[in-house]
Amino acid sequence: MEVPHRAAKSPPLRPFDPDHPSTAADPYPGYRLLREQDPICHLPDHDLWLVTRHADVVEVLSDPGRFSSQLGMGAVPRVHAPRSVDYRIGAPGVRVLIATDPPEHTRLRRAVFAPFSRSAVTRLTPRIEEIARGLVAGLLANAEDGTADVYRDLAAPLPVLVLAELLGVSAEVRDEFMEWAAVITDDLDMIGSPEFRLGRGYDMFRYFYSEIRRRKQEPGDDLLSAVAATDAAGLSNHEVLAFCAFLLVAGVETTANLFTNIIDILFRHPEVLQRLWAAPELAEAVVEESLRYDTSVQGLWRAPVAEDRLGGVALPAGGRLLVLFGSANRDDEVFADAATFDLERSPNPHLAFGYGHHRCLGAGLAKAELVVALKALIEATGGIMPRGRPVRRNSLVLRGFTTQPVTVWPR
Repeated sequence: MEVPHRAAKSPPLRPFDPDHPSTAADPYPGYRLLREQDPICHLPDHDLWLVTRHADVVEVLSDPGRFSSQLGMGAVPRVHAPRSVDYRIGAPGVRVLIATDPPEHTRLRRAVFAPFSRSAVTRLTPRIEEIARGLVAGLLANAEDGTADVYRDLAAPLPVLVLAELLGVSAEVRDEFMEWAAVITDDLDMIGSPEFRLGRGYDMFRYFYSEIRRRKQEPGDDLLSAVAATDAAGLSNHEVLAFCAFLLVAGVETTANLFTNIIDILFRHPEVLQRLWAAPELAEAVVEESLRYDTSVQGLWRAPVAEDRLGGVALPAGGRLLVLFGSANRDDEVFADAATFDLERSPNPHLAFGYGHHRCLGAGLAKAELVVALKALIEATGGIMPRGRPVRRNSLVLRGFTTQPVTVWPR
């Protein structure tokens, strides 16, 4: 007797654990299950809602009147929240660009927009190319004794030196900038002793306070002068300093992590790596698809201003939403064969830089840095291979590598 065919059932939803090492290593299988079975997922142990589908993420980011950055990003961390989902920007009540809503956000963004404009990035590109070539030369020199590391030698210092150019400060402080960026990032993940983070934070704020006072007396056309002028937009001195700290994370760590993710993608897709080294003009396509495929900022926070509904799910006023760009970028409803890295993907409406009012101010600069660095690496080397074990950042929100040993050789 023939056994009747039964439709295959979806596997039962496994709890999504943002603190498990496997999630930091590869969150995408978990994202897929959530999109399919629980797209607006509540994690009661964390008092957190995960927004995973592209359409829902866009809806949240498109309507700051309903879903507030100020409420979501400025929330005081909960005592029992695990560190990987814990987050704050500055002290309670301190306004920074990423944690404000229109019209205040619009006013602050306009005040610092000029150094990030397309024309400004174009003018800066030759200097970015010069910096990238010098760093790649250092990477090759370290490869001679087997110590080359993409993160340490190229990915991390490049955005630091570019930010120094933008701010109009000496490149001599690049080591301090890197340390300060690491302190801020560690603070996001609650890594390291509070005493160490506090001490290095004082050093950073002393430096910026001194420079901002000088820029107010002797303004230029650099970013630090633009930031110094934001007190005219109603920011207190503390908020101006918090803005500087935010720039270190937004302008340094995210770009550095993105570049290490690109290198990891190339290692996992050797056919793409071979195509790229044979045709460096593909660098822009590689960067664009990498932004979708494995972005460095996996998500950011919002909160409903009032009781609301999203994707048919009731949300409480003030509830913390983690809006997952990384999951939205793998949504098969928007991206055909989303789990595949596709250089010919078009269109590519990824959300790596956010969407709407809060789309990343430095998106154009970040893409320029990534493309320039990739081309500089291709032009100077005959190839690149992994060497030893890389170390991935232990965070759900900030995705990238802190150690990425490689073997490279000159053309």
